[in-house]
Amino acid sequence: MATWLAGVLAAVGLGAVSPAGSALRSSLGLSAGALAWATSSITAVSAVLGIPAGWWISRLGAHRALSWGLFVMSMATAVSATAGSWGVLLGSRIVEGVGYLLVFVAGPVVLTRVTQGGIRSAALALWGTCVPTGLALAAAAGGVLASRWTWNRWLALTGLGPLIMAGVLAAVLPRLPRTPAQHPRRAAGTWSGAVRLGAAYGSLSLVGVAVVMVLPLFLTEYREVTPTVAGTVVALVCLGSALGGLAASWLLGRGLALSSLVPLGALMPVACLPAFSADFPLAVSGGAAMLVLLVDGLLISAVFAAVPGVVSRAEHLDVANGILNQVGSVGILLGPPVFGLAIAAAGWGTVAAATFLFGGLGTVLLLTGTRTSANGPADRAPPLDVGEGSERSRKTPDVSKPDRNRI
Repeated sequence: MATWLAGVLAAVGLGAVSPAGSALRSSLGLSAGALAWATSSITAVSAVLGIPAGWWISRLGAHRALSWGLFVMSMATAVSATAGSWGVLLGSRIVEGVGYLLVFVAGPVVLTRVTQGGIRSAALALWGTCVPTGLALAAAAGGVLASRWTWNRWLALTGLGPLIMAGVLAAVLPRLPRTPAQHPRRAAGTWSGAVRLGAAYGSLSLVGVAVVMVLPLFLTEYREVTPTVAGTVVALVCLGSALGGLAASWLLGRGLALSSLVPLGALMPVACLPAFSADFPLAVSGGAAMLVLLVDGLLISAVFAAVPGVVSRAEHLDVANGILNQVGSVGILLGPPVFGLAIAAAGWGTVAAATFLFGGLGTVLLLTGTRTSANGPADRAPPLDVGEGSERSRKTPDVSKPDRNRI
């Protein structure tokens, strides 16, 4: 739970700029484009450096990388809070993106090494809720505080949580052994499953982010609702993603096979039809959009839970999560412009078509990834050690007992 909370606080940093966007633009004289760059620069770092971060974390150690990532985010946020120009703000956000990347590559590795069996699958699925939960907290708290505080005080507050959490994790996490880093060519044959899951994560993230980004425009311009009503609807829709992740964690923790969740992906394009149509009451459209995000969040959590099953050795987990974050961040960056171009070319009906295309691709890739994990050696591997002195590392696994969580 401490590791999950670290991911949530990192995601708060990801969404911290948006609530203070108007004040930042006024104070620093920023254009809408400049503000957008400051907002998205964190995920841009992950899109470029995800895989190298995985190799580096394998040398540093996942628990160290997690604490250091939070510390880097906190220090960079402190600089952002005192920024007097766009260049300083952008530079500090890029540095913050490095810390964010360390957290989101190292976090799943830590969870994998301190859990086992059904708890491991549930914990990794719960990790998939970090981003929507953090973004929801940033939107809710920022919406209240940004109107009462200066943007400097709001950003400074968002940097305090990661700093405290870095110290907490340093105290409570077991000292996980470093994993020996191998040359990428030597282990190249082991990455096909991770790349497949990374592409699934990227496709599903593309859909979720795009739907959230284009929905306010649809509500205010096409359905002509007030910005307040649109904001309330979007907040509830975003909550669906976190609920989907929690549902995945609950189901997988009780032994449900990952592959059993994949067919739910068919609901996303179907739900997009009433979600982006003015022929239905607003409550129905909002509920349908929430269903899209619920299924999307559920499947993204399933992706994280599937990662340990597609690597053949424990030391490959770091790089596998780096692949996941790099490809997933590409999807997050591409989602809004891809959907925006489709809507501009053929109208709002294309949202369902684009969701069918990318959501379908994500579910197919997830299904093939779960089949790989069902047949791969990692599925039969014993629990991973959490340290030389731990009680778990001294126990010999009973391989005669079947794995309840086997896919």
